Parts: sequence; C-alpha cells; structure tokens
Amino acid sequence: MRVLHTSLVLGAAGLAQSLTPLDTFYPPMLNETSYISNNSLGTYGGIYKAPTNGPTEGKPYGTYDYCSMPHPRAQEYELPAPIANRSTKGKLVYLEYLQRHQRRTPYNILPGGENQPYNCDNVRPYLYAGPSSQSGIQPIPMYAQTYQDPTNPFTPDVNGTCQYPQITVGGIQDGYQHGQDLWNVYGKKLDFIPKEPNDRVWFRSSDSALTQATAGAVLRGIWPAYGGALPLHQMVSSVDTVNEGYSCDAVSSTLSSLESTSEWKDHLSVTAELRSKLGSMLGATSSSWQDTFDHFSDNFQARLCNGYELPCSMTNASACVTHEMANEVFRAGDWEWNYYWRTNPYVVKYIQVVEGLFIGEILARLQAVLNGNSKIDYSHIFIHDGDIGPILGSLGINELRWPAMGSNIAFEIWETDNKHDQLYARVLYSGQPVETIHGKLDWIKLNQLIDIMSPYVPEDITTLCG
Repeated sequence: MRVLHTSLVLGAAGLAQSLTPLDTFYPPMLNETSYISNNSLGTYGGIYKAPTNGPTEGKPYGTYDYCSMPHPRAQEYELPAPIANRSTKGKLVYLEYLQRHQRRTPYNILPGGENQPYNCDNVRPYLYAGPSSQSGIQPIPMYAQTYQDPTNPFTPDVNGTCQYPQITVGGIQDGYQHGQDLWNVYGKKLDFIPKEPNDRVWFRSSDSALTQATAGAVLRGIWPAYGGALPLHQMVSSVDTVNEGYSCDAVSSTLSSLESTSEWKDHLSVTAELRSKLGSMLGATSSSWQDTFDHFSDNFQARLCNGYELPCSMTNASACVTHEMANEVFRAGDWEWNYYWRTNPYVVKYIQVVEGLFIGEILARLQAVLNGNSKIDYSHIFIHDGDIGPILGSLGINELRWPAMGSNIAFEIWETDNKHDQLYARVLYSGQPVETIHGKLDWIKLNQLIDIMSPYVPEDITTLCG
C-alpha cells in the first residue's frame, strides 16, 4: 500500500521535490474531486512544458511528462527479476508495443481566436502515392505547405502555417529518439528486434496523419539505415477498431450515463468558477468547452509542449490564462480520464464498446503466442490517447492520468525453461511495470494476463451497440 505524501499541505514546489518519478504517475487521491481543487498539488510532479525543438524528456527519467512520456530506454531498462537474478532462464519471444502519437498542434482552436501564430514551416507533411511495383511510375515526393493568399477574403482563426492538428518538429524529433531508444533496448540489448524489417514484424496505425507521421519517425529511429518502404496497416475508417472508428450507439448512451452520476456533477461543481473565468476570457462558453475539460486541456497542452505561451483574450491582452489556472485544468483532465476508464460505475461496458474489439485483437495475438502458432514476433501499433486509456483501464491500473504524448504500453512475452508454465508476461507502461489492482505486472503467467483483460472483450458487439 502506497502511503499518501504529507506534502499535500505543502506548496507545489515542496510537493514536486517529495515525489519520485514513479509517484507522478499514480496520484493516490485522484479518485477524489479534491485532487482538482487543491492548488497546492500544482501538476503533481508532472511536466507540461517543452521547447519548440526536441527531443525532450522529463528529468529525472521516468517522470510523467505530458509533452513526451518516458519509454523503455537502455540506461534504465531492467530485465524481469527472475531473469536478472538467474533463478529462471528465459528469452523474450514476443513484443506488442502500443504508443500514442508524439507532440502536435491542438485539435481545439479557441472560439475567440488564437492570440499567437502557429508556424510549421519546419515540418514537411509528405503526401504522395505510388504503385506497388518498383517498375511502375515513381512519383515525386510532395509535401503540404500551408499558406495564406492575400486575395482570400476569409481570415483563418490562427495566423501561421500549421494545420490543426498536425505533428510538430518537436514531435518528429521525439519520435526519432523514441525509436532509437527502442532499438537500444530491444534490438541491441536484448537482440530481439531484427537488424532489418522482416516478415515477423507488423505495423499498424489509425487513419490519422498524426499516427502515420509518428510511425515514420519512430521506425526510422529503429532502422536509420533501412532503404526500403514498409507497410503501415490501417483499417477502413468506418469500421476501424481504434480511435472510435466504428459506429456504436452504446458509446454515446454509456457516456451520457456516466456523465449523469453524482461524482461527475460534483467535479463540474468544484470547477464552476474556473470554467466560467476561462469561458469569458477566451470566448469558450459553448457546451463542447464547458461540459468537460478536454478542449481546454488540449489547447493549453499543445501550446506549452511546443514552446508557446498560455493564451490571452483576443479583446483584452492583459487577461491571460495563468499557470495556476492551467494546472487546475490539467488536474481536472486527469480526474476525468481516471473516471472514464477506471472508476465510473459503467466502466466495463464503456471499455467494451469503445475499445473492446481492439483489446480482442491484442489478446488474439497473445493467445497465438501461447498456442505456439504466432506468425509475428514484434507488433508496433500507433494510436491515440483514447485507445491507450481504455487499455490501461482493462489492465486495472491503480490511477490513470491522461495518457500523454508518446504514451506507450509494452507487452513483453518471455519464454522460460519452466516445464509447467513456460510463458510469462510483463507489461510496461511508459517504461515501468504497470501498477494495478492485480499487483505490479512485472512477471505474470501469460494465460493470467489474458484472463485479466478478457472481460473487456464483448461477446457480441453488434448486439451491445444496438
């Protein structure tokens, strides 16, 4: 049992000094709305600032860093205890690696307009297609370049050269470093990832340009000298099992149910003054901005993580969002994500309808390893926070802060010389064994891991979705 820090009564600086990097992932009071309203908590040790150019990482290593979450890194990576202490002989035989895309511009532009321009001239989003045959036409690589024409009478909400959202140069640099670090752990240290891609590796993304661009950067970090092209598998968007691709009425109805609870209403009550201030200052008074903290969090996070400042009013330059206000927004965002995927009374059904099919795909691959007939050794899938959150919920993570940029889950499957139970799993979240209601998932029988996640796979999704 983790002891609650006495530093709840300290200032934010004192609290940050008392927390270990691992503590910053698991605020023990996150289930309570007092977590939101207690300004002395600050960011609970989390980092929400990065320069425009990366790569960046929280210091010390392992700290919750919204701009670029920690990931497996050779300097800190430790073998599973039974392997490290040589009580068991074993080797890594399968890796399922899931990650959110890296840093980006915001999805949600302030209704009153943005007081700072966003510039993305240092990023080239490539857009071109070619035939599958190498003997066919090879097109010129083309990239999108945003501009404003002086004859266009319409003025964009944001000056500059970015699209919203799009990966930023810092996100690309973070992705490349992410890939290099994965190679140093799973390629160089463990001799597991092959020196070049082969038919035992498999990659997938959502249909978002954010996840596709991240894949290009990360995989280049893993294989910097590889000269060929790679398939990045994607489902048809209307039936995609990630990023809420398929239509399911039960998603919205279950969401309405959980947002009708007394706990949800209480968190809106304790933040009423903050939401009112932000709404008046930034012209953000519509329900989409006021009913959850998704939009405010997204806007503030994207600014701070790419070298920009917090916003000011477009009509009163002296009326600006303070860091204290932003910290409360971030704490409220953490509370909401923990409620969505861990503590609301409808959580099993909510995970089933939102992410159950994808969890089923993961378990099918793990089951193939268990059965000894897996056709791949290394699967790497590039997805979104809305996918990482429910997967961590299905694992029973103790507390869930918003899965930040580059958040990652590594399912490591180890084969041992134990004649009775040969296959064991370890699940790392952002580089460390995930702490859950089932205990720390640092060495568990593979069939037990499958049993933990199986209740979140719907037996009949079509009936459940109505």
